[in-house]
Amino acid sequence: MRFCSLSSCSYANSVVVQDNNTCILIDCGLRKRDIKPFLAQAGLTVSELDAILVTHCHIDHVYGLRFICQEKNLPIYSSANILKKLGETVRFKTPPKFIPFGRCAGNKIGSLVVAYFSLSHDVETIGFMLSSNGEQMGFITDTGYVPTSCLDTFQALDYLYIESNHDPDRYQKSTKPPYVIRRNLGPTGHLSNKQCSQALKSLGLENCKLVVLGHLSEDDNDPALALNTARRHLSPGIPLVSAPARTPGNWSDQHSSFGV
Repeated sequence: MRFCSLSSCSYANSVVVQDNNTCILIDCGLRKRDIKPFLAQAGLTVSELDAILVTHCHIDHVYGLRFICQEKNLPIYSSANILKKLGETVRFKTPPKFIPFGRCAGNKIGSLVVAYFSLSHDVETIGFMLSSNGEQMGFITDTGYVPTSCLDTFQALDYLYIESNHDPDRYQKSTKPPYVIRRNLGPTGHLSNKQCSQALKSLGLENCKLVVLGHLSEDDNDPALALNTARRHLSPGIPLVSAPARTPGNWSDQHSSFGV
């Protein structure tokens, strides 16, 4: 199993996950003009995608859904409530097949097994545990804190994609409206660098092959600061990278050449 961030910031979020037989997107906040070029940079085409998983309905995660589904009528997976909201807010030219996740430990999407869990955001939001060929990947972004259930589930991960959204000191000085600052610093907002680092400490991650920091604020964070904060509680032997903001990153199986 491997994965690649196509875009990771408040403008647009999308991550592709692939094993030998199945290729999925987690979210598609990409603009129409970026979808094909960004996939091409990752060595993919829309025709190679098998499904889309949606974490929640904020625009930076779902903006490109109607455009990509015009290219290929991909099934969209999420919780029943998120899919209902998606159907009400996104104007699909042809309604895609919405498939709600069951509460079972494993929902099969091709050769990938996907379990989901609830997060703490200002709209219903979910994270994922993806499994294939004996490997496990945790995916957690857009949450004000890391639920205990995630900390328990994520103890044996091979890969982790986790939000490290902002530096609180910078955010306090932000020019954003006060209500936005309160929301993003609160329990239904986004993980700070320190919260991300504390989660990494709780997880242990002794056998993890790669940790990727995602959804960094372009205004209120800095990749070097996020990486340095996360590294404090991560074993030196575990590669750690930050997903680029508005361009595709490297595939996870190329991490040995750019991990820090």
